[in-house]
Amino acid sequence: MSRRKLLVLLPVVPALALLASVWLPFVNAERLWFGMPSLYVWVGGWVLMLTPALAAVEWGLFRHGERVAAGAAAGEAQ
Repeated sequence: MSRRKLLVLLPVVPALALLASVWLPFVNAERLWFGMPSLYVWVGGWVLMLTPALAAVEWGLFRHGERVAAGAAAGEAQ
């Protein structure tokens, strides 16, 4: 699998963690983590992890597009 395809799959992990949060017994329970309900902490943590994951995908795809465009422009110039 290419690095680009793996990069696109990166945001899937936080998305699945967010979707599965209501079915995970250690998250969806009546207990406190850091003084807040465990579900709030779990969702907040994964939302904070989702943002860099999406940024990495955007950065990786944008950089790849720049390289392809630069290679095409160099090929036309020759």
